[in-house]
Amino acid sequence: MSGLLTLLRPPNVFTAFADSFAGLVMLVGLDVAVPNGAWAIVAASGCLYLAGIVFNDVFDREVDARERPTRPIPSGAVLLRIAVLLAVVLMAAGVGIAWWVGRGPGLLAVALAGCILVYDGGLKSTVFGPPVMGACRGLNMALGLSTGLALGARWPAIAVTGPVFLALYVAGLTHLARDEVGGNTAWRARAGVAFLAVLAIGAVIGIAAAPGLPGSPWAWPWVAFALVLGVRNWAPVWRHHDPSSTGRAIGGGIVLIPVLDAAVCAVTGEPWWAIAVAALTVPALVLKRHFSPT
Repeated sequence: MSGLLTLLRPPNVFTAFADSFAGLVMLVGLDVAVPNGAWAIVAASGCLYLAGIVFNDVFDREVDARERPTRPIPSGAVLLRIAVLLAVVLMAAGVGIAWWVGRGPGLLAVALAGCILVYDGGLKSTVFGPPVMGACRGLNMALGLSTGLALGARWPAIAVTGPVFLALYVAGLTHLARDEVGGNTAWRARAGVAFLAVLAIGAVIGIAAAPGLPGSPWAWPWVAFALVLGVRNWAPVWRHHDPSSTGRAIGGGIVLIPVLDAAVCAVTGEPWWAIAVAALTVPALVLKRHFSPT
């Protein structure tokens, strides 16, 4: 059981819950009815995320045997066939639950599963890795939105830019995470941090300039809170990009995702529901003390 929990990296799944939950909250802010049973999409996103986590270690088992021999699969704590079975069951459950919720969520779940497999199966080591990983997170938020918005319909601007913002953030995080074991070069680390800084500035300008946004004046404290936490987490990487510094920043950047989701919800017009979204950071932080999120 200890090996399985280490394999699943429990802190991270709460950030996946936050993505799809944020999509549901955004529907409320957009005055779109949330269908009965739509909340099951949160479980679907969690299953798909955990499937991706396990598939990651399955495909990386030879690399881990060299770089991280204490990981569950190379160490023998979890048998390979058990890991593969677990990943397949989790992915099937995620797609199945999404189809039960509706056709739109089902189609997005299939697309998300495809992105997970191509990323874990080889794209992670290419230039396409970060944007594909970002797409996984963006689709995860879109899962929640798709329970109330038809895929063929014209989505409100914030329903599109919210998932895109999350996708770009995670793409930048993944860029920085690729050299976590050996440490980033100064150029790579600073390029990643600069990208995240430009993304943050662009988001603030976009919120201020877009008509009808933010949906509530209480959104600005959320935006400021997310910016402060982001600067605190990522600024040190500009100067210190050794493996330990990079690893800390990546772990903190993952746990920061529910706060970013909450800020998007607040901008949509739901600053109070945003508290519930951000609260998913709490179990992630607690579990982070016992299980590495990276």
